[in-house]
Amino acid sequence: MIDFTLKQIAEITGGEYYGPAEMLNTKINGITIDSRAVQPGSLFVPIVGERFDGHNFIASAAEKGAVASLSHKEGEWSCPVIRVKSTEEAFRAIAGAYRARFDIPVIGVTGSVGKTTTKEIIASVLSQRFDTLKNQGNLNNQTGVPLTLFRLMENHGAAVVEMGTNHHGEIAALADIVRPTIGVITNIGESHIEYLGSRDGILKEKSDIFRNIGSEGKAIVNGDDDKLCTLKGKMDNLITYGFGEKNDIQAKDITDKGLEGSEFTAVYGDKSLRLTVPAPGRHMIMNAMCAMAVGLSLGMAEEEIASGVAAYRPAAGRMDIIKCSSITLLSDAYNASPTSMKGSIDIACRTEGRSVLILGDMLELGNNAPQYHYQVGQHAAQAGADILISVGELSREINRGAAEGGVDTIHFEDRAALTEKLKDIIRPGDVVLVKASHSMGLEHIAEHLKNNF
Repeated sequence: MIDFTLKQIAEITGGEYYGPAEMLNTKINGITIDSRAVQPGSLFVPIVGERFDGHNFIASAAEKGAVASLSHKEGEWSCPVIRVKSTEEAFRAIAGAYRARFDIPVIGVTGSVGKTTTKEIIASVLSQRFDTLKNQGNLNNQTGVPLTLFRLMENHGAAVVEMGTNHHGEIAALADIVRPTIGVITNIGESHIEYLGSRDGILKEKSDIFRNIGSEGKAIVNGDDDKLCTLKGKMDNLITYGFGEKNDIQAKDITDKGLEGSEFTAVYGDKSLRLTVPAPGRHMIMNAMCAMAVGLSLGMAEEEIASGVAAYRPAAGRMDIIKCSSITLLSDAYNASPTSMKGSIDIACRTEGRSVLILGDMLELGNNAPQYHYQVGQHAAQAGADILISVGELSREINRGAAEGGVDTIHFEDRAALTEKLKDIIRPGDVVLVKASHSMGLEHIAEHLKNNF
């Protein structure tokens, strides 16, 4: 449904068209950055990445039926080309122009930890009333967000767009094309502190999500976060949620149901709502309150909000609880930070059965990375972990912190060595947590456990 002409694309991007004049009014019916996914009638946008330069695939895209291609390089092309300063910036500009066609609630979600889970539970709530678009998987970066926006269709009544960053200015660039009507920040932690400098730097970066919400929009934040709570009084349209009494939405009367989740009462103003959260952890209570705040901001009924929270299901690799033949597997290997590591450890150690923690390196933590890893190990000991297995160089510090606290620990240099020894370590009835930064590949360990235990 993209429905822009090549002339409009050139105007939106500030580009210069090279091709037959009679094709300027040709409309594109799609847009892609993957030459393998080109459909007849689409526009190809070559992105320059670390391993590939999309400009090398323009000819291939044309052969598959691309109407035209963008380019920020000179060359001889076999299809019409719109020359731009930067194909990535042009891609975002087109996405912004396309998003502007839709007068619907758009919820932007960012934060150091829990963005994807929060996005999923918000979408679950909104889906009780609206046909809701959300990012597929973890498409939350400078190319993933535009790809999400291009999936907007006339039937959509709302959109939930996760927005990630690891360098200054990236949230601002995304906020300018997404233009959220509601902005959400889950927390300010240590993720990407290597590039953003400090938690104050992370706060400044994440707060750019609010730059386009306007006077009618809402800013929804975790009021228990020591950085985010400083926004109170600085924004007229701020809604806070958390366990603290000063929050606009507060969790009370919590019933912990272990791996089955929890029940709690969300108190707001002179009203209250009992919610059932079908996933474990205090962070899920926070996420449920965040989704509730979004729903209330859009005038949803309490019954719709409660049904949406209860219908939540985790995204793949995000604290996915799997009852295997002989063990309970907590597969949480998609990403990791000190905060999320500690939260997952708490869940694993509060369950019945021997707690076995398989933890790998947390990346992009800067010069203090060893200290953060050591503190995770200390936390594992305090939480009562039975066995901690570490994988990777940085995770040696997790191992050291846990061992000093009295936990039985084992360290492996790589996944292959660990996989070979799992049969000697894992016992029937164990609760096994698998967690690390995504590039550590521990999802392969989780899959092995799922298939063999």
